[in-house]
Amino acid sequence: MDAWLLIGFILVCAPNTTGIVLHEWLSLVFIVPLIIHMLLHWDWMKTLPNKFIHNFSSKSRFNAIWDVFFFVAMMMVILSGFLVSVAMFPQLGIPLEVKPFWSEIHHSIGNILLPILGIHLALHWQWIKSMTQKMMAKANQRKES
Repeated sequence: MDAWLLIGFILVCAPNTTGIVLHEWLSLVFIVPLIIHMLLHWDWMKTLPNKFIHNFSSKSRFNAIWDVFFFVAMMMVILSGFLVSVAMFPQLGIPLEVKPFWSEIHHSIGNILLPILGIHLALHWQWIKSMTQKMMAKANQRKES
């Protein structure tokens, strides 16, 4: 699932490649794997406030702060994206006046999301590596059975 989320994220971050119409519709579809990703990590998110105060190392605290920062940035880009839609809403017959403020928010924060994702992945790299190895080991066990 996370691989699909990454692929979707990269596609959504390239409106010059996909075109605005596809960018807007892909962005809407992208919300589904984003929600699934958050639900898969819900237990970790629920324990975050208590662990943050009592048990986290400085590295884990930075990681948690970065994840919250990433989440807020994503929500701002998604919200502002809806407010600057020039294709999706008009295709649905919903008139929308694009405000320069929301356009600036969308473009400014949108431009830094890919580097934010890169740092997010780097912070979680050991977990990603460990989970990938476990998945590969399970796949190999199934092949051998």
